[in-house]
Amino acid sequence: MIKLRYQHKMKTRYPIFLLLLFHIFPTYALNTYWYSKPEVIQNGLNNNTVYSICEDKEGFIWVSTDKGISRYDGFRFRNYPLIMEIDSHLLPLHQATKKLVETSGGLFYIQLYQGGITCFDKEKEEYIPMVFNRPLNLRDISDFCYVNDKLYLATTQGLFRASATYMEKEEGDLISCVMEKQPLVNGNIKHLCSDGKENLYMSIDEKEVTRLHLPSQSTTLLYKCNAVNRLFLENGYLWITRLRNDMVCLDLETNKKQVISMGVADKIDSYDSYVTDLVCRNRNTYYLTTFGGLFRLRFEKDDLCESPYTLTRLTQPEISFYSNVENRMTSVHWDPKQEILWTSTFGGGIVKFDVSNRIYSRVQQEFPYKINGVVEDTEGYIWITTNDGKIMKSTSPSLSANTRFKEWQKSPSVSGFHHIYIDKNGFIWLGNNRGEIISIHPQSDKIAFFPLQTDEGEKLSASIYQFCMDSRNRLWVATSIGLLQKDSGKQTFRIVKPVNGTIERAFAVTEDKEGTIWIGTDKGLKRVEWEGTQIFLKGSYEKDYGLEEGSVKAIYLNNYNQLYASYPNVVVRIDGRKKEKLDAIYTLQNGLISGHANCMVDDQMGNTWFGSNAGILTTRNGLDSFYYYLFTGDCTDVERLRDGRLLWANSWGLVFFDPAIVKANANKQKLILTEIEVNNERMPMGEKKNKLVFNAENNDFHLYFSDLQYGTMQRKIAYRLLPENKEWQIQPLAEGIWYKRLPAGNYTLEAKLVFPDAKEGDVFQIPVTIQAAWYHSRWAYLAYILIVIVLTTVSYQYIKRKRLRKQAQREKEIIWREQVKQEQTKQEQKQKIEETRNRLLVWVLQDLRTPLSMIIAPLKELLETHSSLQTGKRQIQLAYRNSLRMLESCNQLLVVHGYGDSHNRIELTPLNVENLIDRGLQDIHELLKMYPIRLHIEKRIQKELMFYVDKKKIQFVIHNLLTNAFSHTHYAGTVSLSVCETIQNQIRYVTFIIRDDGKEKIKTFEEVMDEEKTQENDMYSIQLGFGFVQRIVEMHHGSVSLESTQDNGTKCTVSIPLDKTVFENDPNIRIIHPELPSETEENDIQPTLWSSSETSVLPSNTEEGQTVLHACFISPEEEDAPDEGKERKPVSDISKKSLLIIENDQDIQLYLKNLLNKEYNLSIATNGQEGIDMAVKELPDLIICDSLVPGKDGFECCREIKERLETCHIPFLMLTAKVEDEDLIQVLEQGADGYLLKPFSPSILKAKIRNLINGRQALKQMYAQLFTLPENNETGFNEAEPLKEEMKIEDPFISTVVQIIEENIGEAEFNVKKLASEMNMSQPTLYRKVKQMTDYTIIEFIRGVRMRKAAALLKTKKYQVQEVAEMVGYNDIPTFRKHFVGAFGTTPSSYK
Repeated sequence: MIKLRYQHKMKTRYPIFLLLLFHIFPTYALNTYWYSKPEVIQNGLNNNTVYSICEDKEGFIWVSTDKGISRYDGFRFRNYPLIMEIDSHLLPLHQATKKLVETSGGLFYIQLYQGGITCFDKEKEEYIPMVFNRPLNLRDISDFCYVNDKLYLATTQGLFRASATYMEKEEGDLISCVMEKQPLVNGNIKHLCSDGKENLYMSIDEKEVTRLHLPSQSTTLLYKCNAVNRLFLENGYLWITRLRNDMVCLDLETNKKQVISMGVADKIDSYDSYVTDLVCRNRNTYYLTTFGGLFRLRFEKDDLCESPYTLTRLTQPEISFYSNVENRMTSVHWDPKQEILWTSTFGGGIVKFDVSNRIYSRVQQEFPYKINGVVEDTEGYIWITTNDGKIMKSTSPSLSANTRFKEWQKSPSVSGFHHIYIDKNGFIWLGNNRGEIISIHPQSDKIAFFPLQTDEGEKLSASIYQFCMDSRNRLWVATSIGLLQKDSGKQTFRIVKPVNGTIERAFAVTEDKEGTIWIGTDKGLKRVEWEGTQIFLKGSYEKDYGLEEGSVKAIYLNNYNQLYASYPNVVVRIDGRKKEKLDAIYTLQNGLISGHANCMVDDQMGNTWFGSNAGILTTRNGLDSFYYYLFTGDCTDVERLRDGRLLWANSWGLVFFDPAIVKANANKQKLILTEIEVNNERMPMGEKKNKLVFNAENNDFHLYFSDLQYGTMQRKIAYRLLPENKEWQIQPLAEGIWYKRLPAGNYTLEAKLVFPDAKEGDVFQIPVTIQAAWYHSRWAYLAYILIVIVLTTVSYQYIKRKRLRKQAQREKEIIWREQVKQEQTKQEQKQKIEETRNRLLVWVLQDLRTPLSMIIAPLKELLETHSSLQTGKRQIQLAYRNSLRMLESCNQLLVVHGYGDSHNRIELTPLNVENLIDRGLQDIHELLKMYPIRLHIEKRIQKELMFYVDKKKIQFVIHNLLTNAFSHTHYAGTVSLSVCETIQNQIRYVTFIIRDDGKEKIKTFEEVMDEEKTQENDMYSIQLGFGFVQRIVEMHHGSVSLESTQDNGTKCTVSIPLDKTVFENDPNIRIIHPELPSETEENDIQPTLWSSSETSVLPSNTEEGQTVLHACFISPEEEDAPDEGKERKPVSDISKKSLLIIENDQDIQLYLKNLLNKEYNLSIATNGQEGIDMAVKELPDLIICDSLVPGKDGFECCREIKERLETCHIPFLMLTAKVEDEDLIQVLEQGADGYLLKPFSPSILKAKIRNLINGRQALKQMYAQLFTLPENNETGFNEAEPLKEEMKIEDPFISTVVQIIEENIGEAEFNVKKLASEMNMSQPTLYRKVKQMTDYTIIEFIRGVRMRKAAALLKTKKYQVQEVAEMVGYNDIPTFRKHFVGAFGTTPSSYK
């Protein structure tokens, strides 16, 4: 089969068709066949309707089609479309060509199907118009002949002779035809043929056949009939087709005739039997083409008119396998040199029949089923198995094309066997898919059955794939359940089970020359090796070489101990001496042509042959190139016969050939350059190329070669481009050679043919020149130099001017930068001054909270403790109210100036709207209590309504607006707070509306400053902090407005969005979702502007959804009334606790002494270091420390006290004037047990002190119970019950400590170090932790657990004192007794 390769939108295809041929006449021998299957060639042809086919002098095949003519070189077509005109839609109108005749000078004369004649110059590859010297209707030309440089035209007016001259003109070349005035023969001339010398044969009026003798111009009537359709002159006989179903053979020498009837052929329609062409193969054999297919006409004698004949139809349209071979055949051509028959078809392209027997032979017998296996026995008989399970044997010991096969006489009794193998002893082994194996002795036909079972009698069910008899006469069987082995002399089999793996399925098995067993499995190629009596599975070629782990279904060892293994699409080669290494890997991209090698064999010359799914290929020993030898279909098995021939079983049946005589005639074949492609476009070849010249832009070229051999044996081309490449490169001839982007220069391309037998053809040389681009020419370089000089001059002047401009610009920039720097310095200084002023103001405001504490706290205490006194009570209330207003002003200023830059990033958290309002109202309770203010609160929102805000900033907004409203009413009017949901621009908002009934018109600070004249009274009608509130609300993507009129009060509206999606694209906002703290934790962390929480607002219900907070102004009468129903807790009867007060302010010291002296023993320290020293020395019950004491401040003082082991358990209470969250969190992080904000409430201070001391005392009492003796009425102690379960210890840390002590309680060496190691803690940390939580040292705690356990054991009355002491880790009885008495006040023996 010919391999075709086309470029320029043409696909490569390999159509393979088989032609089944049978005889027509009973006298013909059976099993008519072709040596090779016909090949339909269509790809690349411009049109599949072919009217004629011929071969030129060089060996190219030319065809005429509906679109012009085409040339075929064995691999690809080169089309030459014939376009006569362009239609109205600018589409080309092609002309069909009917007849093609080559003349001298490389010209083809072409008859057009619709009438007329033209010429084609194959050297210039262009059509040449023909110009006649007289008017002539070209459609009247029905046929032509070219004889002795004269052109004879058959027309309706007669036969004319013309002289044709090739003329070259500026406007274009043409053929000048000078016709004679009078016709040579009158009449309607239809068909012409010539002997090429002196005679012309023609049909006149389609009834008479006449001969014209050219020298004498005399005519002779040869034959007359009712209808003459075609004339053919072959081998001295004139063939006349009369009707559609017969033909006359006329002997021109004797004038004898014989009628050849086409109608006698079986099932041939009269229309289909119309003969379109005839060609002579030899004196007795002719081939005819009809619209019913291809026929062979064979005569028995040399005298054709007297000889019997046989007409055989060679194509069978009813067989579907050959349905793609078009039977409507139009012409035929015989190539006697290559013994190839070419036919053209109507719509099916061209068909090639290789009828030579030089390549291979085929057994003529047809087999009804596909052959699976083939072997030759020792006597030369051929045994085969078919896929229907039958066993057949040749009837004769020598193989030929006529060899007959018959079913073996005992085949019916052993049917179903598909796999056949002959061992070195001459025995034939067969296996089937049911796990049955038989052995046949070919000479005696004796059969031995071998059941597939083990030594233990276990029957095995498996499909048999392959056999191998090794050098030790052991039979190896590859099956579907793995690899089986049968030892010589045994009838049973054993499954090969390697120590290091399993063989699930084995497809092939063989032995190399060193005795190693190789197997092809479903997991790749493996080998079996022995180490003593153990079997190991070796080989990881797939993993080592990156191969796919696929099935290996064929392996073969050649004569050189080289192993070939066939994977899907991959063949590998291994040197038997280097088993761990792959010697070569062949893929479809690297040497391999077909990826499914089913069988392999060596010939007598050491070459390896492969049978694949596409045909037969070979590789020569020592070479890595594969060659296709024959396209024979799917090869299933191969056998090398004793005479050296190779016998192949394929889809046709059996084919065979002798590889020793497969030799190519390298001297008679040489390369021809047939095609040039540049940048994937075909270039016109024109006249013969003696040199290839490419310009710089078009130097990506592809060259195609051909040797004009049309057989099936594959050839390859070796090539190199000097001096670029000195090594020869090899690839298939059909693919051509190509180069890309060669540098400019002169090269020499050398190419030669390489044949499968390693012979080489003559070297083909052609110069190749890559022209330099115009920009690399000599004049271009001169221009470049001039341009460089000019550019250098211009650049120098430009750079010089640019340098001057840059210098001037740099000076301006320096001045501008100095000005900017000075301005920045001023701004920075101004900012620093502003920051310093703010810090100073904040510090002053914080410092004011301390004296305010000394004003508010005593006043409140006077109001609470002397409520019965009427004298001076109103003055005290007046002072208390004004101190609260002063504190409120400080808080407002502190918040405004303490926030810093309000444009920083804010963090939003989801908060409940109602809860936020309620917590915000707590800060104004004290003001409401002391002033006659009526506050109305209306909540028209859902109870669970949430919004995303910065809690601290929004609380400030609400507090600021409320306190401003109180100020507008002079703390004696009505203020309302309304909360509702609103929708603005399809966005939901929560809106706060605060109204008051003040009389003045309120303005913002900016409005007051914008007025030209600002009076002093205007400062009292300012909405303080409104600008800051506005910035906070805008940061929340909300809005705020202020409306105020004279005598009608002021209304302030704040809207905050509810949907968090509003904030998603704001880079200054970060939304967090913290876990909600408990009520207690939130109250502890959240700073309040008021430290007292004893007052409350008294609500009363009015309308639905509204709450009115009544004015909590306390009249003198109410203040003086004694508290009813209150019970004061009596002072504890226990001895006074000691307090350490660290405070540098003498007034606060004095106030705290007066407040706490009656209940506690007080110690005073004036700085942080003194307080630390006193705490270590005195170990007070509680420490009260100001955050701003000199030396070490309160934070550092708290940290050091909590880090010391001896003081870490002392409760620490911090007094601070700082209200920021960061400051309060820092207080708690330093270890303080609580804090109070200045100014503080005396009652809250006392409550805090009591709670901390009592909590510490309760903790100590709880852990003290661990070490007390059980009550006398307690019984039933369980010595195994852990102490932590007895005392219900809930603290996980103490529970873990007790558990570890109890687990090691019997060890006398158990100490603090071991306990700390078990707890993964340092000893100081463990000591501080236990001391802080239990008020016991760690040694005391361990001893207490031991004593508690000892008491429990003694209580059971099961053990002696000495036994108990040892059980709790005491080796010394006196020490145990001492510790027991110290813990419980009684001796162990008395307790017992």
